[in-house]
Amino acid sequence: MKFNGQRDLLTKSLVVLLALPALLLPLACLLYIVWRGLPGLSLDFVFSSGEGAGFGHSSGIVGQLWGSLLLALGACVAALPLALGIAIYERLLASTGQRRVLASVVAMLQGIPPIVFGLFGLVLFVHALDWGVSLVSGALILAIVVLPTLVMTMIAALQRIPIEHTEAARSLGLTEGQLLRRVWLPQAWHGLVTGVLLGMARALSETAPILFTATVFSGVVWPDSIFAPVTTLQTHIFYLAQEGGSEAATQVAWSSAVVLIALVALFALLAHVIQKWRPLHEA
Repeated sequence: MKFNGQRDLLTKSLVVLLALPALLLPLACLLYIVWRGLPGLSLDFVFSSGEGAGFGHSSGIVGQLWGSLLLALGACVAALPLALGIAIYERLLASTGQRRVLASVVAMLQGIPPIVFGLFGLVLFVHALDWGVSLVSGALILAIVVLPTLVMTMIAALQRIPIEHTEAARSLGLTEGQLLRRVWLPQAWHGLVTGVLLGMARALSETAPILFTATVFSGVVWPDSIFAPVTTLQTHIFYLAQEGGSEAATQVAWSSAVVLIALVALFALLAHVIQKWRPLHEA
C-alpha cells in the first residue's frame, strides 16, 4: 500500500510538472502585455478618435473598437441561422452515420487555418462578387470561421435537454416544429446564447481573414454602409507592431492589445455566467 501511495504521488507530481508550462507561460505572456499596455490606457485613448493622425500613432481607438465589434456581431448574426439549423437537423433528423459525417465536417472546418479562409474570402467576396474590402465581406468570412464553434455549442445545448421531456412532448402529439418552439428552445436558450458569445470572442481573436477582406489601417471611424471597409483592433495592432522604431506606435499597440484581450475575456466571461445561470423554476 505504501508503495502504491508513493507511485500515485510520483505520478501526480509528474503530471503537475508537465502541466505547469502550459499554465504559467500564457499567464506570463498575459501579465507582460498588461504591464506594457496599462501605462497608455485612458478613457480618452479608448473613446476618442483622431483618424488620419499618423495612422493611429497618437489618436484614440474608438473607430477600431467599433469595427471589431461590428465584424464579430455581423459574423455571429450571419452564422447563427445555419448553425442552429445544423444542430436541429443533427438532433431531429440525422441518422447515426450522418451524425458521424457531420461531426467530421465540423472538426475539419475548425482545423482549417484562418488565413485560408481569408484567401477564400478575397477571391470570392472581394473579387468574384465585387464587394471589395468591406464590412460584409469580412463578416461573412468570419461567419465561416466561427460556424464550427456555434454548431458544437448548440448541439451540446440540445443534447442536455432531458430525453423524458422530448418523449412526453411527442406522446402529447406535438409536431417537430411545436417540439422545437415549446420544449427545446425554452430549455436550451442558455446554451444558444453561450454559443453566440463564444463566437463573438472567437471572431475578435481573428486577424488574417479580415486583413484580406474587411479592413484598412486608417481613415474610418464608422462605415457608411455594409460595403465600406472598417478599421479593427486586430489589424491596428498588426500595423503598429511593424513600426518597431516608433516608441509611440509601440505603446499604442500594447495598449490596444490590452483592450482587445479585455473584450475577448468579457465575452468569454459572459458566456460562462449565462451557461451556469438557471432560473429558479428550471433548477
